[in-house]
Amino acid sequence: MTTKSQVFKCKACGAIVAVITGGKGELTCCDQKMVEVTPDKAKKLIYGMSRPGSP
Repeated sequence: MTTKSQVFKCKACGAIVAVITGGKGELTCCDQKMVEVTPDKAKKLIYGMSRPGSP
């Protein structure tokens, strides 16, 4: 089960998912269960992402 504000990362491809609305089930990517990252690690991952609409 996922809850709001959790962040997950795929070990295989590096995809990052931020949960906006929690729910039942597990997040999967590349046929593997995604792993939850700590809040500190999530901040570092999100800081490096590009922002929509930014140059």
